[in-house]
Amino acid sequence: MRRNIHSLLFAAALLLMITGSSCRKEKQSYETIPVAGLFSLTGNWSSLGITSKAAIEIAVEEINSDFEARDIPFRFSVSTYDTQLDTLKALQAIQSAWSSGIRMVVGPQSSAEVSAVKSFADTSDMLVVSQGSTASTLAIKLDAIFRYCPGDAIEGAALARSIYNEGKRGLVTVARDDAGNVGLQNAVKGSFQALGGTTENLVAYPTTTTDFTNVLNDIKTRITTLAAVHGIANVGVYLASFDEAVLLFHQAAGDSLLQSVHWYGGDGFIRSAALLADTTACSFAVATSFYSPEFGLPSSAQPQWQPLRATIQSRCGQQPDAFALAAYDAVWVMARSIEASGGVPPIGANLRNSFMAQTGFYSGATGSILLNDKGDRSNGTFDYWGLQNNGGAYSWVFVGTSQ
Repeated sequence: MRRNIHSLLFAAALLLMITGSSCRKEKQSYETIPVAGLFSLTGNWSSLGITSKAAIEIAVEEINSDFEARDIPFRFSVSTYDTQLDTLKALQAIQSAWSSGIRMVVGPQSSAEVSAVKSFADTSDMLVVSQGSTASTLAIKLDAIFRYCPGDAIEGAALARSIYNEGKRGLVTVARDDAGNVGLQNAVKGSFQALGGTTENLVAYPTTTTDFTNVLNDIKTRITTLAAVHGIANVGVYLASFDEAVLLFHQAAGDSLLQSVHWYGGDGFIRSAALLADTTACSFAVATSFYSPEFGLPSSAQPQWQPLRATIQSRCGQQPDAFALAAYDAVWVMARSIEASGGVPPIGANLRNSFMAQTGFYSGATGSILLNDKGDRSNGTFDYWGLQNNGGAYSWVFVGTSQ
């Protein structure tokens, strides 16, 4: 009898061991979905690259916890590539990602880089979601590119209206020679003229420019021309740039004519950490009441974006803007697409259709995302950020919103 009891106990224990092992094995059985981030981490506009990297890493951690809790048989991993805002590096990065089996990409952040990777992405069944590209020239139906920030037409119209409503009637426009910044220059120019303003438009300066003497002299000539018609108080300068604007501001500092008008910037220079490192450039920004537009975050989504911004800042030491939070949203929509499709669809068109559909159901850190038929965000307002001097310590401060 005792032997039978021992046999039964042994069988029960063995069954528990097998069952427990089976459960553990089932929980560990999942497919890993790799995602790549193509960001400028050490080059121009690195403030966005660094915060975007932290944003997508946090998204992946949250997604994996959520999928594990709900027994969804997928986990996400993330690899980041430093493109330095260089088009060749961006192309090499997406090719390397594809060779590693990656089909979904967040970034690159500039329009020039998106243009460089577009053909490869289109022909490689990939999904590319840029959080910072705005050039209208890249608004193309049924391609591999989605853009989670408002395009240059929306931003240009908003900023031009704000400048005009400040009483400016003459505007000098200047841009770095790349698709995104030239697109912004054209959008601001066209919108300002449509409102009844006059513009003087410089030819875009080369991306390698470090000596801005000729550019600044040209700006001074255009200011004088516009001031003769509208008066100096009614003239402004719009500069679409990346962090090279720090050099331009540094070289412009102290010039009485250049400092006599208000300056405005594009989204590629918003809350630049590089600017804060140069007190001379900062002094010029303060003297000219300079501000740049940031894609605004809706108050309705504040319960989500406020703690997320704090987490990102604690992780990377920089405060993220809405473009970085758009990268976070992109990864979450990717995850929902994979869940809905039961994996990564082998055909690129199906992958992108699923992503488009899931975007319509999603409301995240940047609020609801309305995409047009070209896969570009068609909604959004803008917050304006300028510089403040606090006893010699400069900081970016909120100065207003678009109208």
